[in-house]
Amino acid sequence: MPRVPSPGPLTSERSPAPVPVRPDAPQPPAPSTGRGASVVRAGALSMLALAAVGLTRLVFGSLTSHATDRPTYGTVGILLAASTIASLLLPGGLSAGMSKFVAFHRGAGDLPGAWAVHRFLAHLGLVSSLVLGVGTAVVVRQVHHLDAVGTVSLAVLTASYSLYTVDKAAMYGHGLVPQYARIELGTSALAVVSTVVLLATGQTWYLLPLCLGYCVFVLLARRRLAQHRRRQPVAGPGTFDRRQVLAFALLGTVGTLASAGFLQATQLLAGHFATPGEVAYLVAAVALIAPLYFLPRAMALALFPAMAGAQGAGDRSAVRQQVDLSTRALAVAMTPVFLVALAAAPLVLKLFGGHGYAGGATVLRLMLCASFFGILQVPAVNVLASGAPRHTPIPVASAVVGCLVGLAVVAVAARPLGAVGVGLGYLVGTAVTAVVPLVTVWRLYRLGWASPLVRCVALMALCALATTQLDPLGGWSWPAALLSVAAPLVALAVLRREVANLLAVLRGRRTAAGTS
Repeated sequence: MPRVPSPGPLTSERSPAPVPVRPDAPQPPAPSTGRGASVVRAGALSMLALAAVGLTRLVFGSLTSHATDRPTYGTVGILLAASTIASLLLPGGLSAGMSKFVAFHRGAGDLPGAWAVHRFLAHLGLVSSLVLGVGTAVVVRQVHHLDAVGTVSLAVLTASYSLYTVDKAAMYGHGLVPQYARIELGTSALAVVSTVVLLATGQTWYLLPLCLGYCVFVLLARRRLAQHRRRQPVAGPGTFDRRQVLAFALLGTVGTLASAGFLQATQLLAGHFATPGEVAYLVAAVALIAPLYFLPRAMALALFPAMAGAQGAGDRSAVRQQVDLSTRALAVAMTPVFLVALAAAPLVLKLFGGHGYAGGATVLRLMLCASFFGILQVPAVNVLASGAPRHTPIPVASAVVGCLVGLAVVAVAARPLGAVGVGLGYLVGTAVTAVVPLVTVWRLYRLGWASPLVRCVALMALCALATTQLDPLGGWSWPAALLSVAAPLVALAVLRREVANLLAVLRGRRTAAGTS
């Protein structure tokens, strides 16, 4: 499906106020050795669900691009981007507040407060989703001259996707991760099957499969949440700090708009600056980079609460170890994957959309390089967001500055370069966004991963330049094939010390786990 909630900055101006616990209220479970295992299980289920989300979008895009011409597929991508950006205007922040404050009140043993927050944010989510659905459809209809079916489909998609983000966060906040994963897998399969049926019958209602998937998700999720509510004895209406929740939601909205919103906006910008065929290149690139975020997003879902717990306990050494190890692990694990993707970009585009898409290899490479920066910053963003109040606005501020810088580059480069200029602007903006949290955490905790990160970035730059020079040989040639094999091997050789250190840490943890 088009988007998953960003792991990036979910921040608040101050820590949640203590919640008075009723004497008869259910108490949170005491810490136990099984908590780590439950976090791992939740992370694994989240990884599975996120894979379903990304692969659904990927399969939907590939099937649609093969069944249509490039201008039509570009238009479909613009509509998807418009619905996603609209969902970030308020529902994205409300979903952040839902996952944070519902879990906070439940952790404090205040079930009435948790359900009060849920009702408040769910009501705001419903109203804002309906308003955004209608408003988005009206605006896009005027710009892109949609017919009646396209207008209604866009309104339903925007509203259902907005509700999907809020209800998904509610299930995480209430600890219903296994139930969420089952619903996500089922509705993702429904969207894929619906896409196959739609295209096989020659229909042109391209947004309908995603509308169906999101609507069914919302119905099933709300049914499951209602069952969960009936099983819990909740006395009284519950109270919470409404001003704090709203402030958090608004700040979360700003952060997601500047990060995830910028990614989706690249497709709208391409629609303004580039030809219809080039728009399809950028839409395909956005669909193809989505699966690369599976690992960091799943890591963030497990890493954020772990870091928050260590911050609350004042265990600075644990926080330092978590951010150090996770950043190194992401760099070592993802660099070889990205190098292969850079070398094989023309082939990947041909498989995705057909022979006509190979010309978008440069656009895909720019988006891949931008994604690399976006992934590397995930642990640093989480440690800042979970830390002291003076640090929590840093990821949001860096995302806003990066977005503005990227848009400025687009304004200068997109008109002469088309989709390539849009991709270049996104790369520059994402690099600026990532550098600020990385440098801040590096200095705060005196970390030693500056050298390996520089080497990873240098490998990415060299591979991107080398593969671009090979494109005139036919897009996918024997030299390109050899480079796709050699590049990850070179990366592992350059990063061999980091690989050895990570393996030693993993072996040490396994040994400790086996003797405990």
